[in-house]
Amino acid sequence: MKLRYEFAIMDMGGEFAAVPVGEDANKFHGMLKLNAVSADILEQLKEDTTPMKIHLHLKEKYADSTDEEIAEVLVKFLNQLNHEGLLEKIAENERKIFIF
Repeated sequence: MKLRYEFAIMDMGGEFAAVPVGEDANKFHGMLKLNAVSADILEQLKEDTTPMKIHLHLKEKYADSTDEEIAEVLVKFLNQLNHEGLLEKIAENERKIFIF
C-alpha cells in the first residue's frame, strides 16, 4: 500500500502538516494536520509498504510503546486515510487489519 498523492511533510515546531505537491496539488485540495506518529506513518507510506513494515518501524522508533499501542494507533490512522481515499494498492491480505 502507499499514498495516492505525493505529500510534503513539514515540521512546524513539533506540529506537522502534509500538503500535496506537484500535479497532486490540483487533485487534492487541502492539507493534513498531523502529530509526530502520524507524520512518521505518512512518511513510510510515500513508498509501497505493508502495515507490518510500518509497525516494525514504529516499534523501533517508539521503543517505550507496546505492540498493542502501536497497532491501535496504526490501524486507526490507516483506516482514516483509507476512508478519505488517500491510500492505493491495498492488498487483500492487508485489508484484514482494517475495520470498515
